[in-house]
Amino acid sequence: MKIKDVVMVVLVLSLIPIGFIIWFCNIVEANLVSNLIEDKTLQEYVYPNISEDEFIEMFDTHEDLNEYIEEDIEDSNVCIEMNFVGDCTIGSDSNFGYNNTFFNVYDKEQDYGYFFSNMQDLFLYDDLTVANFEGTLTDYTVKTPKEFNFRAPPHYANILLSGDIDAVNLANNHTKDYGQTGYNDTLKTLEEKNIPYFGYDNYYIYEKDGIKIGFAGLTAIWDGTIEQRIDNALAYFKENECNTTIFTFHWGNERVYKQNVYQVNVAHYAIDHGVDLVVGHHPHVLQGIEKYNGKYIVYSLGNFCFGGNTNPPDKDTMIFNIIFEYEDGKLINTNAKVYPAKVSSVSNKNDFKPTLAEGEEYYRILNKISKYSNVEFDDFGKIN
Repeated sequence: MKIKDVVMVVLVLSLIPIGFIIWFCNIVEANLVSNLIEDKTLQEYVYPNISEDEFIEMFDTHEDLNEYIEEDIEDSNVCIEMNFVGDCTIGSDSNFGYNNTFFNVYDKEQDYGYFFSNMQDLFLYDDLTVANFEGTLTDYTVKTPKEFNFRAPPHYANILLSGDIDAVNLANNHTKDYGQTGYNDTLKTLEEKNIPYFGYDNYYIYEKDGIKIGFAGLTAIWDGTIEQRIDNALAYFKENECNTTIFTFHWGNERVYKQNVYQVNVAHYAIDHGVDLVVGHHPHVLQGIEKYNGKYIVYSLGNFCFGGNTNPPDKDTMIFNIIFEYEDGKLINTNAKVYPAKVSSVSNKNDFKPTLAEGEEYYRILNKISKYSNVEFDDFGKIN
């Protein structure tokens, strides 16, 4: 006779209400079963007649289970999300003095994470955030003769790490502000911090779930050799079996909002020869976005975390977001959007803390990008 039956007989004879009898019996049986399960492993409870090794082997070699897992992987598409931002000068020019400079703000905050803190919701959860690093990471102090020379001590690389900047372009007019020595120091520092970089003859290949994306950074400022350098980079990526190629170009006229004919010609050449996305910078202001042969061209991202100016008259910027979707290794879909933003969280100066735009400012910046674009944006910045 079960425990439940014994208890029920006793209680019935004692004239205890039947509802209480049922409740009491269920509690007793549940506790007994719970104690039984707690004393056994899953293998012992479900398969009491096989050993632990046999149990593990059964699941490792179960053909139906393995086939199910393989089919699930084959049927699932790979999505890669990236954010691109413009000129990031982590540091300053010694001719600017000290007050209100990037150095001044860092010394006051004593926090590497301060500068990109308003971007964490975007940068932390994407696959890759890519910035144009416009400056040097070096203790070398001999300047290259030019108007502006941007430098930061090597430990400032932690600002990039804290800000979830995943890769940087170095092909621009400030990476050799302190000569070859400053440039070599910059490369060494980035390598020590495990921050991938690309630019000039250095290429970067990002990999995820069997997908390879090749990054090339080129200067395209009236040098006459750009086509050959594009071809060289594409040949490298083809040799390394990249699924997608992304080129950044340092080009255009400073403080000019409309992309020039040279930029358009270079971008079209790149896409006509196999590049999947073109992203530009150098003008220090926003320029248009073009969709050409199904591929996007972002002519200028403007400044971003920019220590090169303590109070730029134009503080507008944006984050260009793109999601590539792959099926069986082939790019089948692309979704893009922009996030209008400001280079500073305050309007009266540059506090070097990029911040997403809101309200009227959001729509004003979005309309500004639209002016020289051939694409349309919805209210959320998505490109239609």
